[in-house]
Amino acid sequence: MQLASARFADRVSLLAVVLLLCALTAPALAQDSLITDGERFDPALSEEMSGTQADVPTSETPIDPADATTPEGEEDTVSDETIQQPGWGNAADQAPAAKRSEAATDCKGTPPPTSKMLGLPGSVGGSKGDSLGWLVLVIAAGALVVAAIAYGLRRRRYARGSLETVATVVGILGAIAGIAVQFVPGVGVHQTPAAKASMEVRDINARIPHVEYARKMRSEWPDPEDRREVGNVVWLEIHLEGYRGKRPFLQYGLYDPGAGDALLPGTAEVVPIPNRDEDVQTQFVPIWLGYPLSERFKAAFRLLDGNRVQAIAETDRMRSSKYRYSCA
Repeated sequence: MQLASARFADRVSLLAVVLLLCALTAPALAQDSLITDGERFDPALSEEMSGTQADVPTSETPIDPADATTPEGEEDTVSDETIQQPGWGNAADQAPAAKRSEAATDCKGTPPPTSKMLGLPGSVGGSKGDSLGWLVLVIAAGALVVAAIAYGLRRRRYARGSLETVATVVGILGAIAGIAVQFVPGVGVHQTPAAKASMEVRDINARIPHVEYARKMRSEWPDPEDRREVGNVVWLEIHLEGYRGKRPFLQYGLYDPGAGDALLPGTAEVVPIPNRDEDVQTQFVPIWLGYPLSERFKAAFRLLDGNRVQAIAETDRMRSSKYRYSCA
């Protein structure tokens, strides 16, 4: 009878050790890592981007994104009166007749080919493990260490005492409680990490027609005159921590280096950033920017929490184009 009890205690101790090892290793592999999924940036969250999808053919010829940026250098001075004229900073500010006239003029020359967006917006996210769960697991580990010592003493012909039994039970229950706190939603107290945000420009795709951007983003199509407008797509990497339940915004605009880095009229926009219900998340957001008439321009981006700036990023000086409309 004593032999059967000893074997049962051995099996219970082994089960407790296995549970504790699973509890200690699983959170380290799953909770603190970023979990990639199939979600992407949803432009339907933005009034400027909401709409449906359609299919319009565009040119297949790619453009080297390196051509979109240019090194620092001297710029021709542009007067304030010039940059205030309709369409200087934003071709969409022109009257429909002026847009059609500019597009017809572009097609009389030899405009460079347009390009396509080869990627879609996406996101990765995850949740950090709770400190309470780790505390329970540490207590369980200590209890199992005590049980192992007691087991070793008993193997040396000492009688099995209550210390081994109690330590084993505490170890098993602690491991189960730790796993529940770490993995079962609603169990335990969730601690949101301190808010932290960062943003940087990751890539620039040159000469993307506005309709191509709208089609890939599944957003509302621009007006017929604006569909042929060409611009750059700037890819932003936005990293957020502690923004669960918040609604951050992205503010951006184009600036003219030849006019003292003045903001170009009609280029300032504010759009919401899709926010997942995660403690840690990284968004990859493409922003389409139409070409101004200035020879060079750059874009500046601000991440806002209400009216407070949380992160800032900007592009290098980019080369504009006198051909602002495609002919396809």
